[in-house]
Amino acid sequence: MCHLWALRLLHGAASSTDGNYSGMAVSDVSVTNTDDADTAGVTVTPTSGLTTTEGGGAATFTVVLNSQPTADVTIAMSSSDTTEGNVSPSSLTFTTANWNTPKTVTVAGVNDFIIDGSIAYTIVTAGAASADANYNSMDAPDVSVTNTDNDVAGITVTPTSGLTTTEAGGTATFTIVLNSQPASDVTIGLSSGDTTEGSVSPSSLTFNSANWNTPQTVTVTGVNDDTDDGDIAYTIVTAGAASTDANYNGLDASDVSVTNTDNDVAVITVTPTGGLTTTEAGGAATFTVVLNSAPTADVTIALSSSDTTEGNVSPLSLTFTSANWNTPKTVTVAGVNDFIIDGSIAYTIVTAGAASADANYNSMDAPDVSVTNTDNDVAGITVTPTSGLTTTEAGGTATFTVVLNSQPSSDVTIALNSSDATEGNVSPLSLTFTSANWNSPQTVTVTGTDDFADDGNITYTIVTAAASSLDASYNGINAPDVAVTNSDDDTAAIFVEPASGLTTTEDGGVNMFMIVLESQPAADVTIALSSSNPNEGTVSVANITFTTENWADTQFVIITGVNDFVVDGDVQYTVVTAPATSSDPIYNGMNASDISVINLDND
Repeated sequence: MCHLWALRLLHGAASSTDGNYSGMAVSDVSVTNTDDADTAGVTVTPTSGLTTTEGGGAATFTVVLNSQPTADVTIAMSSSDTTEGNVSPSSLTFTTANWNTPKTVTVAGVNDFIIDGSIAYTIVTAGAASADANYNSMDAPDVSVTNTDNDVAGITVTPTSGLTTTEAGGTATFTIVLNSQPASDVTIGLSSGDTTEGSVSPSSLTFNSANWNTPQTVTVTGVNDDTDDGDIAYTIVTAGAASTDANYNGLDASDVSVTNTDNDVAVITVTPTGGLTTTEAGGAATFTVVLNSAPTADVTIALSSSDTTEGNVSPLSLTFTSANWNTPKTVTVAGVNDFIIDGSIAYTIVTAGAASADANYNSMDAPDVSVTNTDNDVAGITVTPTSGLTTTEAGGTATFTVVLNSQPSSDVTIALNSSDATEGNVSPLSLTFTSANWNSPQTVTVTGTDDFADDGNITYTIVTAAASSLDASYNGINAPDVAVTNSDDDTAAIFVEPASGLTTTEDGGVNMFMIVLESQPAADVTIALSSSNPNEGTVSVANITFTTENWADTQFVIITGVNDFVVDGDVQYTVVTAPATSSDPIYNGMNASDISVINLDND
């Protein structure tokens, strides 16, 4: 329909500072506007070809009315599949003022995490609502949109390298998560590429449609191998996924690189390395040797003493294997006796460099061990026995021995002498000990001396003089003296011979007897003599005296018969020996035997 509209343009008087124009009247103009036949309509641009993405990518289209409405026009919009895309705003309202201004509609993709490919959906424009009958219920074109899928089957492992475990049991972790929602359960097996270095837990992970995007933690724990093998790299292997979802079945996630830090150090431990003491009496000490890590081959350590005159070591070598490396081995050090007064001597048990095909241990030199050997040697002279010896006046002998207690550094001479040479003598008069014969006992002989006196058993001493030596330890040492008893073989007695059977005669016939002492007196011994019957016989001397000089000389006494002119037969009489007088108590008062005599009658 075409409409003609009559218009009249009215003009007012001109206004100007130009007096010629100011106030000049302008004629009105009459105009007719011809209608161009406006038609009610809604234009949507474009209506297809739009693309959104599951990553939130958006697309737009515009809506505008084709003619001015007489009342507001509202158009509702919605997505045919809100799991793929949403529309904003949800409605548009056009007025008589903005009807010809295109309104922009935004369509945003929705992420569904499912691998479902690119999905077509529609932005539905509902029928317009308006009091303008020309627009009310007018249905604008729908808009075709495609939502591009951003989901890809994948397994993310974080991290895949740089993890570190320790042989002390130190752990490390990583996570695994699926990149998209699976259609069915997805199971991933886990294992260690070297179980001697590390273990993995759990041994498998399962993802489903509910937990697929929740990272699951995997723990790797270091394993101790006791070997000094350095830091070892190993791998946690992720097996190919098992699932009925074809997108995930067989998908192999990245393996994880791990390094297990070694806590083993090749070391030889010796305990203790000092303070040991042995003794020259054979006292022993011990120490132990053990490896700190398992060797890859046998390790042999030779042992020796730095001074075998002070100490010996047993055994002479130790061998450690991969089986006994951590079992301490005991080494025994025994002191050696050297017989020399040299004090406590320090020496060393030397541990030689180890011999092994294991490069970590080969040539490793364990600490040596310091030892002190305690001296048991003391300068001394042993005399055996020092008492109880007996000699006799008949020349009987006794012996004792002398020996040094330790080896001297120079000759040691000991002089010997008797304290009473009238009772005993010693032989030899001196002893000499050298560094060669010091421990060989030397025999000393003591011989009794006869003194002829009844002096009983006499004790005397063999005196050992102080030793003479350039060895300061021995010079001046005075060995024990030796007590000896000389057994007396003398008995004080007065011997009369004969003491009977003698005869004299009345015609002056004589006879005699002898008197002698049995032992040497300590002083003169005088014995008075007399006849018991001077009418029958007389004695030639009234007394006799023995001195310390003539005591062993026999003295003779003459008896002479006396004539009595009486026929009285043979008469017995006695020569009386009075008790001896002497300042020698042994002989003083000793009464010798009287002598029985018969005087033969001649009448």
